[in-house]
Amino acid sequence: MRTPEITRPQRHGTGWRAVWARPDKYPIDVDDIMSTIRATLDRLPLAATVDHLLLQLRGHIQLLLPEIESKNWARHGQDDAQIRLVTGFVRDRLSGEPMSGPAVVRCVYAQEMACVCRDLLALALVEPGAEQQLAAITSNYLCRS
Repeated sequence: MRTPEITRPQRHGTGWRAVWARPDKYPIDVDDIMSTIRATLDRLPLAATVDHLLLQLRGHIQLLLPEIESKNWARHGQDDAQIRLVTGFVRDRLSGEPMSGPAVVRCVYAQEMACVCRDLLALALVEPGAEQQLAAITSNYLCRS
């Protein structure tokens, strides 16, 4: 699978959006991902909307994981083993979603997944030369595993 390339911003309606050129039919929509992240992190999600937010976050994360895994990390001065640890941690957290208990537990879990999604988006967008940013993101997850 090829690594996606950012094309020039294109005009859509009234705003500018970053558009990904990908060979498959599931493009990464940075604006959509960021709006989901903001909606989840701005305040504790309502119990009525948390399931919808979790579904969106899970979809974004599942789109971002293959992009991160297929990237040539040697160009970024990063070891593939560290990236595999990060993606493994994320997959473990996805499979550990709380299905019962108080609604606040699912809301806090949604906020945690929004932070994970934000980090994965940063990894997917990172360019060679941003080794400090990359090290900061991966160290968060290497300390947890």
